Amino acid sequence: MSANIVVADAGPLHYLVLIDCAEILPSLFDHVLVPFAVRDELIHPGAPKKVKDWILKAWPWLEITPVAKVQPVRGLHKGETEALQLALERKAAAVLMDDMDGRAAARRLGLLPIFTVAILERGAEKGLLDLPSAFVRLRQTSFFISEEILGAALERDKQRREKGS
Repeated sequence: MSANIVVADAGPLHYLVLIDCAEILPSLFDHVLVPFAVRDELIHPGAPKKVKDWILKAWPWLEITPVAKVQPVRGLHKGETEALQLALERKAAAVLMDDMDGRAAARRLGLLPIFTVAILERGAEKGLLDLPSAFVRLRQTSFFISEEILGAALERDKQRREKGS
């Protein structure tokens, strides 16, 4: 069985750190790769101190790594572009990404995009977090998502918990 390796864009890492849920990542994925451009976004002077401190810490399951050949992708930022290219280079199982254009590009490239809400849902399915309280914290950030998507995720979580009890 091949390792469950994913590549992360800045968005999911940023928000998971802000809501104290980044610690679920090694329970969901064997290895998380972060391209240099994404690391640079997370240590940008405008980034929250909590996020900067987190990405600069050495995590055994997280690897900050260069992309072999960077080629710009029209309509995407450098971080998203590098995340997609690194995922292709390393044959990653998925790419953690919130940007809609980036997720569409990932699908076109044959990659599985997983956005922050889906990461949190996976964590709740494994009993790693309480989804309603994670969403309360997420709503207190600048994270933008429709209430419809959050509501659907909460309904799935409720049904799953009712089946399990």
